[in-house]
Amino acid sequence: MRAREWAIAGAFREPEAYDIPDLPPWRVCRTECGGLAFADEENEPFIAADHPVAVRR
Repeated sequence: MRAREWAIAGAFREPEAYDIPDLPPWRVCRTECGGLAFADEENEPFIAADHPVAVRR
């Protein structure tokens, strides 16, 4: 849900006007079995996928 809020606020260029916090810095991590995770600065994953797939948009 937060990603949707950031996308909407980013389109209007004023996230703070919508009481949406700044996007946190993150890093991409790969798991041993090929999974993908986004982690914060303390290496705590906040979203992960065990079997990510490529998509076309």
